[in-house]
Amino acid sequence: MEHHHDHSHHHHHHVSDLKRINQAFYVGIGANALYTLIEFVVGIRINSLALISDASHNLSDVATLIISLLGMKLAQKGATSLYTYGYKKASILASFVNAVILCLIVIKIGIESIERFSNPPQMLGSMIMITALIGVFINGVSAFLFYKGQKDDINIKGAFLHLLVDALVSFGVIVSGIIISFTGWNIIDPIISFVIAFVILFSTWSLLKESVKLILDGVPQQISNENIQQILENHPNIASVHHIHIWALSSSENALTAHLVLKEGVSLETFMEVKKELKHELFHQGIQHATLEIDCLSVTCDDTSCQCQHK
Repeated sequence: MEHHHDHSHHHHHHVSDLKRINQAFYVGIGANALYTLIEFVVGIRINSLALISDASHNLSDVATLIISLLGMKLAQKGATSLYTYGYKKASILASFVNAVILCLIVIKIGIESIERFSNPPQMLGSMIMITALIGVFINGVSAFLFYKGQKDDINIKGAFLHLLVDALVSFGVIVSGIIISFTGWNIIDPIISFVIAFVILFSTWSLLKESVKLILDGVPQQISNENIQQILENHPNIASVHHIHIWALSSSENALTAHLVLKEGVSLETFMEVKKELKHELFHQGIQHATLEIDCLSVTCDDTSCQCQHK
């Protein structure tokens, strides 16, 4: 009874977190779409190529937020006869797409920075700096909305990093503008761009690595294979554990299968209780779906129809 309470309590928090993340996506998409429109209008009116190109970049960010949202929505869809796990892995695929896009942005910033070294830009206009300041605010606030969720979900982390990158780029434009205004040192613009590109690459590399690992059914980052094996083996009714497989069903749900060898004299009835206890423990270790198979070398089986595996 107490176990049931814990699980429903966790589920309640999961639903409220999901609602909060949904709202964060809608706010982020809406705010960034509006900012993109403002940048396009201002860029065309003052004939600023910098603002128009930055607006194009922001438009791609709106697209990546939509990709993350779609990934999350698909992950919540039910199973079908063809997709027996549902579309849960869509959220992992979305994080991988976002990581690739971020890497492409790094390459783009790097190329632009090299070009600016040979031809440094003229002093940045006050209108560009004001628009960049709005960008820092919008992207900073949007990123903050994803801050809590990105710790446990790499799909949300992808959205968070995109917004943070945008805020960084806009901040770089402001810093460049101020330094150039006071010193006339135009070379600072490509230098700051290189620093931003390095920061993005450093943040994105772990996202790219983790999303590729999860696509290939590797053990999720927050789960220790050794720790899980120890939890199973430490149970007083378990003799040994083998064939442990842990993988991610989605960017926020994990699964496990394991073969358990019971100690001498443990009945199947007792095993059902053992299984219940272990599943509860695994749930609190971040494994929501556990399949525990019995290799009953020494189990006492009263039912003659019971087929035990002898290995």
